[in-house]
Amino acid sequence: MISPIDSQATRITTESGQEDGLLLFHDGSLVAVISHLRHSVTDEFAGRWFVEAGFGPCARGGSRMFDTAEDAQRWVRRCLEEDMTDHERAAA
Repeated sequence: MISPIDSQATRITTESGQEDGLLLFHDGSLVAVISHLRHSVTDEFAGRWFVEAGFGPCARGGSRMFDTAEDAQRWVRRCLEEDMTDHERAAA
């Protein structure tokens, strides 16, 4: 069972200006940085959450975009669960 994903609000400087962001932690370790694209240059991305950086199990894959911060946190949880499953399979 994965322990809770903790978050800490922050401000992030992006190409579009200052955005609200969240640092996402698991067991005290930073696993992702997400930003809320309020100032996006395109309507397609405005208001969505973007993974600026992922670490450890969340470093895999390309760009990630989510409708809500909660969706991004669920993605982090899935990354951690898949990583745990991979480690359990390797140990068997």
